[in-house]
Amino acid sequence: MGVIHPDICKAETLPSEYYTDEKLYHQILDKFPTSWSFIGPSSMLNQNTVVPVSIGKIPMLLTKKGDEINCVSNVCTHRGMILCQENKTTSSIICPYHGRTFSLDGKIKHMPKFSGVENFPAPSDDLPCAQVVNWHGMLFANLSASKTFDEYISVVEERMNFIEFSRLTIVDNLARLHDISANWMLYVDNYLEGFHIPYVHKGLNSVIDYSNYETEVFDDAVLQVGYAVDGEEVFDIPAGHQDYGKNIAAYYWWIFPNLMLNFYPWGLSINVVKPKGISSTQVVYHGMVLDQDKFGIGAGGDLDTVEHEDQDIVEGCNLGMNSPLYHRGRYSPTMEKGVHHFHRLLTE
Repeated sequence: MGVIHPDICKAETLPSEYYTDEKLYHQILDKFPTSWSFIGPSSMLNQNTVVPVSIGKIPMLLTKKGDEINCVSNVCTHRGMILCQENKTTSSIICPYHGRTFSLDGKIKHMPKFSGVENFPAPSDDLPCAQVVNWHGMLFANLSASKTFDEYISVVEERMNFIEFSRLTIVDNLARLHDISANWMLYVDNYLEGFHIPYVHKGLNSVIDYSNYETEVFDDAVLQVGYAVDGEEVFDIPAGHQDYGKNIAAYYWWIFPNLMLNFYPWGLSINVVKPKGISSTQVVYHGMVLDQDKFGIGAGGDLDTVEHEDQDIVEGCNLGMNSPLYHRGRYSPTMEKGVHHFHRLLTE
C-alpha cells in the first residue's frame, strides 16, 4: 500500500519523521536528480561567466561561452575539491587546490606535475555534464531524468499557451532570498493547498474567491487556480482556451520536486525551494514582468507580505513536527489534493 494511501479519503498525511529524520532527508534529496531542475534565469549568465548552482545536493557550475550554455560538475576530478564557490568571469575553470584546469564545457585542459601518468588524461578526467534547456529565459538542467524536457513541461506549456512568453522580462529588483528555519517539504506542503488562505492571508483572501478555488493534479505537477472576486484584475484568456470566460486571477503551478511558477496578469513569479538541512530551507524568488501597468494589483500584488505570512506558518509546523505528541494527520479531500499527491510522489 505504501506510506500514503492512494485514496485521499482513507489516507493519513506524511509521518512526522519524514520532516525530522536525517536519513530520510537525504533519501528524498536523492530524488532531485531524477527530474529536471530549475537552476536560474538565463540573464544571470554573461560571456565567460561561471556560476555555482546545485541539482538537489549535487554541486554544479553553470557556464556560458558564445551561445553555448553548459552545466558541469563543480567537483575537481583529481581530489574532489570544490572548483568554484562564487560567480566569476573567466575563460577556464581552475581548481584552487592543485591547478587542474578545465574548459568551460568541462573538458580537461591542463594538469601540473602529471608527466609520466599512464592513460592520462582519460574521459573520466573531464567534468561530468548535465543537459541544459533554456525555456523562455529560464534554465533547467537534467542529470538522469527519464522524461524529456518537453514531456516535463508539457502540462504548463499547454495550459499557459496564451501567455506571450517572449515579452516576459526579468526584473532584478523583484529578486528575493529567504532563509527559513523549517524542512523544505513543509514549505511545499503549505504552497500546495489554498485551505489556509482565509486564516493566514487576509489580504490575499480579499481579492481571491475562496469558494471557487480549484486544484488539479498531474503526473509530476499540481495546478491551483485562484479566481478573482468582482472588480479585481484577471487574465484576458482567448476564445478556444479551456479557461475562456473564467475570472482567473492566478495560476499557481508546482512542478516536482521544488519549483513553483506563479502566473499573474502582470507576469510570472518563480519560487525555487532549496533544502539546506533537515530544518533549514532557502527560498529564491525571481520576477518576470509582462505588463508593468498591472504590477502590484490583485492576487499577485503584495507577494512579500504573503511570503512572510507563509514563513511564520511553516516554521511553526516545523516546531510541531518535532513534538513527540504528533505523528500524522488526515487530508481534506477538497482542499489538500495537491499535498496528498506530493506526499505520494515523495514516498513511492
